[in-house]
Amino acid sequence: MDQRSGFDQWSYFEERDLTLSFACSWVKAPDYRSVVAALRAGEGVACDLNEARRWFRPYAEEEVVWVAEQSPGWVKMFTLSGPSRWWSSLDKLPQAGGQGFWLSCDTQLGEINAPGYVNDGEWGDFPSEYLERPSQEGAGLVGSDEFAQEMNFYLAGIAYQTGTFIDDSWFGTPGLLCRIPSGA
Repeated sequence: MDQRSGFDQWSYFEERDLTLSFACSWVKAPDYRSVVAALRAGEGVACDLNEARRWFRPYAEEEVVWVAEQSPGWVKMFTLSGPSRWWSSLDKLPQAGGQGFWLSCDTQLGEINAPGYVNDGEWGDFPSEYLERPSQEGAGLVGSDEFAQEMNFYLAGIAYQTGTFIDDSWFGTPGLLCRIPSGA
């Protein structure tokens, strides 16, 4: 049995070598296929993220994303390849009145971008109240180094909103590996 803290979400990406360049989004949507359709990505290849990680080439030009259910009413999108230009259309993906989150970092540069937030189609600052509980519970104190601790802090804030923390099962969720067409 794994004895790591529930807040140590970043370690699951570390052990799978998926941290070089990290870009992930979460959006309120009826199901992941509706998000794939909104991205104009076609049907894609059915697989989980454990299988899809073979396509992890973060600095390649071709945009490849894995899309799957996060929890009922929420969809997760993990970028495996490409510059993630598609995320700028995140405000068009949530269902009416919905929300979306964006978190990215580049470990080579040691940079974590402030999380992005979309509410009812409008971009805004990540609500500070979404980080109160992770702060009170010490989510930012868990991790292999300061970088991991900061990622765990933001991931906990998102997890409390989307209903699911990242663990091994997160990577085994059935989803679709999709190429995002230019201009999506």
